[in-house]
Amino acid sequence: MYSWLHNASRFIIPSRRTYAASALQQHLFERISTFGPISVAEFMKESLTNPLHGYYMKSDVFGKFGDFITSPEICQIFGELIGVWFVNEWQELQCPRSFSFIELGPGRGTLVCDVLRVFSRFPSVYNALTLHLVEVSPAMRSLQQVSIGKAVEKLGLSAPSTVWHTDFRDVPHGQPAFVLAHEFLDALPVHQFQKNPNGQWHEVLVGLSEEDSGESKLCFVQAPNRTPAQVAYLPLVSTLLEGREFCELSPRALLLTDEICQRIAQDGGAALLVDYGHLGDKKNTFRGFRKHQVCDPLLDPGGIDLTCDVDFSFLRKRAHDSGCAVDVFGPESQAYFLINMGLLTRLKALASQCNSVAHREELISGCEMLITGEQMGERFKFLAIVKKSHNNAGRQIPGFFALPGTPYAE
Repeated sequence: MYSWLHNASRFIIPSRRTYAASALQQHLFERISTFGPISVAEFMKESLTNPLHGYYMKSDVFGKFGDFITSPEICQIFGELIGVWFVNEWQELQCPRSFSFIELGPGRGTLVCDVLRVFSRFPSVYNALTLHLVEVSPAMRSLQQVSIGKAVEKLGLSAPSTVWHTDFRDVPHGQPAFVLAHEFLDALPVHQFQKNPNGQWHEVLVGLSEEDSGESKLCFVQAPNRTPAQVAYLPLVSTLLEGREFCELSPRALLLTDEICQRIAQDGGAALLVDYGHLGDKKNTFRGFRKHQVCDPLLDPGGIDLTCDVDFSFLRKRAHDSGCAVDVFGPESQAYFLINMGLLTRLKALASQCNSVAHREELISGCEMLITGEQMGERFKFLAIVKKSHNNAGRQIPGFFALPGTPYAE
């Protein structure tokens, strides 16, 4: 599975000849050499959210000058259709006079600004809104604040009441909640487990190896015995592991799914979870990104983005098993969701308004990237969670059924 996977019994304490390393890398080297290998989840947590050196603690890691570009930054239609989806769910809830719109990990704020632009077309929606943004990075909070300020100024409106939180659980209860998590779950720490030839599961850890030069290097190792994470978490998804040889599991993603289901069942609302993902058919998806290129995830802790495809089969099962009064739809591919939300119709309308050939080609190219299978169309999945009600028994959720006239209706 890994070309650099070692057995933990071969774990080597590094020599005192050290290495050129970042502050975070040196911290990890010293920690591992003292206490032994750490889980992939702990490595991700340190690399991405270490308060001093974590990747997401930096100012701007998104966009063409960062390490990756997200769907909202490719084409405005993406955010607009998500905004329309939430307006529909607000109407299904009998148009509550106040509600919370919660985005988890808003990035630069591009997506929430597109959603706000849609909400502004419906004054009763915009005026009922309290915006809650879950963001751990002070630098990213500042960028989001600037983006929202510019967006609402352009709309000629006052900014909605906006509150930042470090955790979803900090968002107050008491009114309907509409939750959006776009490219948030893929950065939550995951534990990796691999089945050996004897059919036994072992956790994959991050340890150290010593190179021929005498320098130490981070590497993947296999735990020789059952770990606490293996004992605690694998039973939660045991019914989905038949036939698998590799498993990537985020306890935080499962817990977050519980929390979202509980909030929606209690307060009403809906959630849309969008991410790189699959239904259990992929193996090792843990990777790094630097300057829009995939790289070794152990290359530069704190200096590169880390991501792991979301196993939506785990989240769907967790939502179904939550015991909460919710309905679950999907996951469907991004292409399926966007096309059945009217992307092609919206593209045609915007293209007719373009004042240059270059602008029109850019718009079309952006939409192609969003829905083409080998790019984002099939790699991203959409999962919806809505409050169960006798009024919506059997109803179809926009984006999760084939619209007449689309390729999916044929």
